[in-house]
Amino acid sequence: MGCARWARRAAPARDIYLTYNWKWNVDEEICGICQQGFDQMCPKCVHPIECKPCVGECKHTFHVHCLDQWLLKRNICPMCRVNWVIFRKFE
Repeated sequence: MGCARWARRAAPARDIYLTYNWKWNVDEEICGICQQGFDQMCPKCVHPIECKPCVGECKHTFHVHCLDQWLLKRNICPMCRVNWVIFRKFE
């Protein structure tokens, strides 16, 4: 009498989807070339983790792909126009 009455029903099966949130540790919020945030991606990328930021000695930060296209034409920072030298490139 007591066992059947107090037996618990199994919880219904549910799908569990993992999500994640990440953020690059950079001072600026958006790429000065494509105007997309660093938590997003440049127009060339398929996934945000592929779109890494690159910081110059002048401390301006850009998506690597955006900067690569810019540097093909001129070797200066797109923001302050000083010679571009990499200070930090995220891997």
